Amino acid sequence: MVVFKKFMAFTGSIVLTLVLFGILANIFVNNWLLISIVTLVVAAVLFFFSARAGDKAHAIQTGLTKKEYKYIRINLEESRAKILRLQKITSAHRTLFTFQERDKTLLLTKRIYGIVKEEPKRFYDAEDFFFSHLDSLVELTEKYAFLDSQPVKDKKIYQTLSDTRSLLNDLGRVIEKDLFSLLNKDVSSLDFELEVAKNSISKQEKKFERRTPK
Repeated sequence: MVVFKKFMAFTGSIVLTLVLFGILANIFVNNWLLISIVTLVVAAVLFFFSARAGDKAHAIQTGLTKKEYKYIRINLEESRAKILRLQKITSAHRTLFTFQERDKTLLLTKRIYGIVKEEPKRFYDAEDFFFSHLDSLVELTEKYAFLDSQPVKDKKIYQTLSDTRSLLNDLGRVIEKDLFSLLNKDVSSLDFELEVAKNSISKQEKKFERRTPK
């Protein structure tokens, strides 16, 4: 809807500019310098206010300023690339997690990313995931994959691999908590709506009981 409003605003500005150009061309015949200057000035003003209107509509819909939205969008793009790296590595190195844990961890990262992509304002409720936990997960996974791919391993390397697998499983549980934290507002909101609905139903039942003859 915001994109549509921006498109309509800019389209309207273009149409008005063309109409103005036609009017000026009829009034100031052959004075193309004056016509061009006036048209450019008016066009600049129209496009400026169109952009402002589009930004305002975007802020109303998302609850974010243009600068905030751009910042979040950049972080989401980086996070998407990290999740794709994680998916590629975990598919190639199946000893990283158990089958269930591997799929669950990927699902959790994708779910958090998907929720925030749909509602960018919620990025701030999942900053630990985007700035710490996801980075740690990807970094540890890549280092594990590097060590695991070596043709020669000693006792120390095997122990490091084992410790890393354990840490990755722990990190998966931390990311699970990130998702619960992100969903906390939804749970609270639903609890409130349920309470309102229960009270409404209770009131209707009492009214019905009073009206029903005994």
